[in-house]
Amino acid sequence: MQLDWFRTPGVMGLLIGTESTMEKHLQKLLVTPTSFAAEELEFARVLLEESGYEVVYNQSGKPLETEQLVAAADDCVGILAGLDDFSASVLKQLPDLRVISRYGVGVDRIDLQAACRNGIVVTNTPGANSIAVAEMALTAMFALARHVAWLNETTRQGKWSRVGGTELSQATLGIVGYGSIGRALRKIVTGLEMKVLVYDPFFDPDTDPTVQCVELADLVRESNFISLHLPLTPATEGLFDASMFRLMSAGTFLINTSRGGIVDESAAAKALETGQLAGFALDAYEEEPPSPDHELFRFPNVIATPHSGAQTVQSHIRMARGAVENLLGALAGKPVTNLASKPVS
Repeated sequence: MQLDWFRTPGVMGLLIGTESTMEKHLQKLLVTPTSFAAEELEFARVLLEESGYEVVYNQSGKPLETEQLVAAADDCVGILAGLDDFSASVLKQLPDLRVISRYGVGVDRIDLQAACRNGIVVTNTPGANSIAVAEMALTAMFALARHVAWLNETTRQGKWSRVGGTELSQATLGIVGYGSIGRALRKIVTGLEMKVLVYDPFFDPDTDPTVQCVELADLVRESNFISLHLPLTPATEGLFDASMFRLMSAGTFLINTSRGGIVDESAAAKALETGQLAGFALDAYEEEPPSPDHELFRFPNVIATPHSGAQTVQSHIRMARGAVENLLGALAGKPVTNLASKPVS
């Protein structure tokens, strides 16, 4: 099987002609986020490559499939991980692995219990991409409200199809999930004078009495725009199903920049057909990457982006710095602040 990954040229230069000794003793790191090749992240690559480890990068342009991941991570003591799936079966095949450092906040693609059982530390970078994802959600809200994607396409076709949109100002925004991204979004829309409703069962409203917390059903009924900022867990998988769409007022806009499995995509397609949903922007999918003939792509009021909410220069730098520090620190046995999971003692 051909794999699209390579070893750091500088390190390999040292290994040429010295296979017998150095290949056996140089410990290996795997870096899977494809955005790690960006010019602004040279500092992070240098930190890794000068740390004394052999560094292997994913060059496939997408998260690694299971067989590719196992092959690329063979003999690795640490992985700086993107959106790859680290199931229990994958982790079982990586006996040398000591640390998984997530380049981002979500750890739903890592079996944390299996990591604990296998003695693997898991870290993440909470807050590093909050502004980027919140701004992506706001961008999607504006684009849906003013039919930007459709108008762009039709104008390029030589048509002059001016249609009426709706304003965000004075509209009601429901934020589902009030972590760092949800809080950043609420702060951004303050200037638009939107009414903001929040649903988060783990948020204590006593910590901020200005937040209007409501039950999820009430939020769905009352909101003109709904933005999802949840992790994918057994409790949130399929949360927005047919019954949830029926609660919405006709003409509601839905934005999902979190995880695809939270929204039942077939139910969303039916809600678009009936007009219950006026538009749907999704940056995450049940299966990634989605098929070109995905059922949602036939709707002109659907905006689809390739899980790119965190893709800003500033966010990359923050995530890279945090992920590299977490990875090297944990491997060195230093205390790590952003622990998502640690081995059972």
